[in-house]
Amino acid sequence: MLPIILPYYREELGLSFHDFLIGESVFALVLILCDVPAGYLADRWGRKNTMALGAIIMAFGYVLLWVASGFWSAILAQGVLGIGVATISGSNSALLYDTLLSLGREHEYRKREGFRFALQLYSVSLACVIGGYLYSIDHHLPIMIEIITYSLAFIVALFFVEPPRHKVVSDKHPLRDIRDTLVYVLHGHREIATIALLMIIVFSTTKITMWTIQAYAGELNISEVYNGWILASVMLIGGVSGHFGHHIFKKISGQAILYMMIFLLSFILLVAGLSNNYFGLALLGTEAFVYGFAMPRAQEAINNLVDSSRRATVLSVANLSMSLGFIPLSQMLGYISDRTNLQTGMIVYAIVLLILAGIAKIITLKRA
Repeated sequence: MLPIILPYYREELGLSFHDFLIGESVFALVLILCDVPAGYLADRWGRKNTMALGAIIMAFGYVLLWVASGFWSAILAQGVLGIGVATISGSNSALLYDTLLSLGREHEYRKREGFRFALQLYSVSLACVIGGYLYSIDHHLPIMIEIITYSLAFIVALFFVEPPRHKVVSDKHPLRDIRDTLVYVLHGHREIATIALLMIIVFSTTKITMWTIQAYAGELNISEVYNGWILASVMLIGGVSGHFGHHIFKKISGQAILYMMIFLLSFILLVAGLSNNYFGLALLGTEAFVYGFAMPRAQEAINNLVDSSRRATVLSVANLSMSLGFIPLSQMLGYISDRTNLQTGMIVYAIVLLILAGIAKIITLKRA
């Protein structure tokens, strides 16, 4: 659905790009509200069961998108999909890390998580091409494939084997345990809080840049027929960086890597904003490198700092990053772009990123 979601909104639902951004903001808001409770559910009910539930919710969300007929029904579908993503988010990485930990192979996490991440992006890359062709045949065919895929994911999740040490029983009320986890992250654990803050800046920007690519291509008068190929190339870059990223900057900490990625994203947006040509489009596509390379490193840094009893919950707090930052930052870019142009919006965004990096560093120093 990734390369054709905007045409689907316009041609099937009669909605504008602004309507789509509202739907994406609702999606992000649902993630913010549900991600931490879903992580808590994974810590208590089990990663395997939680991921199976998430797959079913995702399939149902796409059913709702299939039958959607306008703005509010599309918003409902986006909300359900947000719940599904939140339910899966954090559980997969936590299951991988704890499985390796139970085998005494936790040192392999960066490599294994990078490969898992790469497989995810490789498959999205292929799916972008397929989705574009299916959409040209029938606008609902990509949704049908999504429903089938998540139904298969439900079956696959049932065959996962969960390490027995995840059988944790808490005598606290669930809401109190979630609150304690948030306090755990935000107070007294400076490294975790700093990494979470940097993740907000980095990964909300990679998501915004992904949607900016389509708008940028539109300004270059590139036909939407090529959207699938463009995004397939972008995802392939992310897959390769996730697959082999563990060989790059091995000795640099996850926190330092995130600072480096902020400066790289600022450079990408600044140059693309000033160039307004195919080189700028290609440069925007390298945001996938940032996503594929930096996400496993950031998750590894958190995994090394958190115990298993609350690992999925804390990972879910960290995974709020894209959603938490997406709403204000995307609205800022949209506001400036509407009143000037997309290029000016990207230049201002690049400057804001550098300012946010400075603020994060100041906060870190004060808490040191």
